[in-house]
Amino acid sequence: MDSDHYPKSVLEALRTGDIVTANALLGFDYFISGIVVRGQMLGRTLGFPTANLAVSCDTPLLIANGVYAVRVGYSGNSYLGMANIGKRPTLDGKILTVEVNLYDFDEEIYGESLTVYFFRRIRDEKKFAGIGELTREIGNDKQKVIELFSRINQPDSQP
Repeated sequence: MDSDHYPKSVLEALRTGDIVTANALLGFDYFISGIVVRGQMLGRTLGFPTANLAVSCDTPLLIANGVYAVRVGYSGNSYLGMANIGKRPTLDGKILTVEVNLYDFDEEIYGESLTVYFFRRIRDEKKFAGIGELTREIGNDKQKVIELFSRINQPDSQP
């Protein structure tokens, strides 16, 4: 019997961005927690303010780079949003970042702890021709995430 008949490992699913399979194998949504730190504040100027999570060099991220639909736990509440994990190639980034755009949220949370639960992968990280193209794609990503969570919250719907 070939290996296609065996389920993926959790680690393989995370490394390939197959968060749906990883979550099914885990029995819960994969998550990371971190402290919000100051970033370049570019997201705010583009209309998509982000909470940048400190990433420890001692604990590598297991999840593939890309854009994800997420739920975020903060101060006993849950918020919908999208997260980007990667090096921000459009901005010639060199350092791995975790940036989370929380929907319907407007608080200063520097130094606070967030827990980010990964739900679906929206797309790979990629380099865009410029800031305008990047901004349009982030808007498209946000619309996809909103539609995804809207479908899931409907009775008798399939994710």
